[in-house]
Amino acid sequence: MKALQLFGIIIISAIACNNPVKTSDQMADEKQQGTPGSEDIATQAQQFKTAEGLRSSGVMVKGNYKFVVKVSGDGSGRSLMISSQDLRGDTTKPAPDSTVIYDVKGKVTNMDVSDLDGDGNPEVFAFTKSDGTDAEGSVYGLTFIQHKAVRIFSGDVDKDSIPGYNGRDTFFIQQHYLVRKFPDGKQLKTIRYALKKDNQRYILKEAK
Repeated sequence: MKALQLFGIIIISAIACNNPVKTSDQMADEKQQGTPGSEDIATQAQQFKTAEGLRSSGVMVKGNYKFVVKVSGDGSGRSLMISSQDLRGDTTKPAPDSTVIYDVKGKVTNMDVSDLDGDGNPEVFAFTKSDGTDAEGSVYGLTFIQHKAVRIFSGDVDKDSIPGYNGRDTFFIQQHYLVRKFPDGKQLKTIRYALKKDNQRYILKEAK
């Protein structure tokens, strides 16, 4: 499967030097210096979009979870660092763990946080688009269970053959589905995917 190939998901200490989580004092200093901090860059998933793709960092909130996301690298090798934090605790402290997704293909165009399967555990999805005229979309996902990241497999998103598919697709979250839209001739085709648990792993399945 070409998408969601998380070559080496690792859990690292969020107090490392490249930690995207910042204290309230650090963010206040950034504001005084005129440099936008993570909280200023984005507070909602919709604010992640820019003409050139995802900003270098941002914040998303779902229920009692707060996610700080940092994008690194370029087209030859991108990575995503995602830190989770429990808003019911001391939010001035750094998140205990961060998850790094390596070998992210294409440009990160958007991210979203959801609970597709309604189990109370949030999922974070990153959507990318390849360069070129085909502009094929890919999806990278994690579900967080007690703040521990668990991989989401692409499943039906990466079928070898999808009728009418020639790239130029768009992914987004709508209610309890991950939705994919792409042009099929003169029409716009829509496919919905549901998140399922199958043999102790999480996987995206086409909704019939």
